Amino acid sequence: MSSTDARSPAALPDRTTTQLQIGGRGATTRPLARPRLVGVDVARGLALLGMIAVHSIADLDSRGNPTLSAEVAAGRASTLFVMLAGVGLALLSGGQRPAEGRARTAVAAGIAVRALLIGAIGLLLGGLFGEATDIEVILPYYAVLFLIAIPLLGLRPSTLAWIAAGVVAVAPVLILWIVADVGAADLDAGGNVTFETLFDDPGGLLSALLVTGSYPVLAFLAYLCAGLAIGRLNLSSGRLAAGLLGGGLAMAIGAKVVSSMLLFQMGGLGELVDLEDADSPREAVNQLLWDPEPVGSWWYLALPSPHSTTPIDLLHTLGSAMAVLGAALLLCRVRAIASLLRPLAAAGSMTLTLYCAHLLVLATGVLEDEEVVLYLLMVVAALAFGYFWQLKKGQGPLERMVAATAGLARRAVAAQQTRDGRHRRG
Repeated sequence: MSSTDARSPAALPDRTTTQLQIGGRGATTRPLARPRLVGVDVARGLALLGMIAVHSIADLDSRGNPTLSAEVAAGRASTLFVMLAGVGLALLSGGQRPAEGRARTAVAAGIAVRALLIGAIGLLLGGLFGEATDIEVILPYYAVLFLIAIPLLGLRPSTLAWIAAGVVAVAPVLILWIVADVGAADLDAGGNVTFETLFDDPGGLLSALLVTGSYPVLAFLAYLCAGLAIGRLNLSSGRLAAGLLGGGLAMAIGAKVVSSMLLFQMGGLGELVDLEDADSPREAVNQLLWDPEPVGSWWYLALPSPHSTTPIDLLHTLGSAMAVLGAALLLCRVRAIASLLRPLAAAGSMTLTLYCAHLLVLATGVLEDEEVVLYLLMVVAALAFGYFWQLKKGQGPLERMVAATAGLARRAVAAQQTRDGRHRRG
């Protein structure tokens, strides 16, 4: 949802609504139709295709070298997903004009219900399909980030940007200290948190979600805050889109340059190789650059490796995500390009449904020896399903269920606040 003018080539109307408070004393809420920003949905669609790629295609080939999938999407796809979640929450809560007072409380109730539903779906998938696919489901982490976002909804974009910067500076140090010195949680289902974890080891579940899991909330909060800040700006502005593209590229490239200087020119990589248990220096280097385990050395913080949650990793992936969003917004300002990208945007508008669907496909083990063929088939299926479902039905199946339930909670809270206000005036 967006506050963009529906006449903009970057926006197409849909049936989504948001509850906004109108009027002054005795104000009520009413549904206000909002257009969708196609560029945001295109970026979300690209994140989905990236997630499918890293889940279906191995990171390293038989010689231990990174695959094209890993080089393009590893770490960047999940970052883009979380940053766009922040953008979506900002738009859901009013965009450039954040909901205030009673309206914000109602919006917060809806977001809390969304978080609980998404978390429940994630725990279910983790328990049923974690061992079969060896894929770590991001949805429970998503849910916690949604809950953390609630007290951040009223903050200015500049404040959110400073919080993101603080997280980038502090979180990697804390995570390295905890994981390297204390050790990661021993989770079931191939690293996934599940309902069993929730009831048998709630402390371990919290530790995994916040620190030791694949998408630690402590670090991924930087992406969420950056997305919230971006979502509070005028996303229909070409100048903003160009700034996201240029600034994002500068951040991503700059982080890589700093990492290269620290690792190769200042000797950091050699220090880390000496700590690796590998058959050869080449294998140790590939391990460090693509799938490292935290070690008790500060040089670890200079690694650019996907999901290493180092400052370099966080800055590079966040810059990449900003650049992708900026490019998508710029491209979709051209009506012809926006029309051509409509299948990708449609898939991006129902990522919860398609993300869960691709996990179910992978859990069957079908075509597991034909990774590229499987990936291409899932991409074609996702784009076709998204396009035709949106054409006929609008929202995706799971999106409709989550939105309807969250809407009930939001309206119930708004109605209760209205009744309380009338009683106080009476």
